[in-house]
Amino acid sequence: MGNGDNFYDYCEILEDQGAYLVKFGYQSYSGKSVFPPVLIGDRIFSSEKKALRYAKKITVPKNIKLEKNN
Repeated sequence: MGNGDNFYDYCEILEDQGAYLVKFGYQSYSGKSVFPPVLIGDRIFSSEKKALRYAKKITVPKNIKLEKNN
C-alpha cells in the first residue's frame, strides 16, 4: 500500500460511541466525479489515532474527512 498504486480518493472517518469507522473507496472514475462515492470497504478502530494512521496509509491526507459526534 505504501507505493501509491492502491490509493483511494475517498476516505471518511466517522466517530460513534467511542469507535471510529473508516470508510474508503473511489469518488471519481476516468477523470469524472461519481456521486455517491463507490464504497470499497470499511474498518472499525478503537481510537482516533489508529483510524487516522490507517487512513493516511490508504489515501493522501487531503482526502480524509473526519466527522465527530459532539
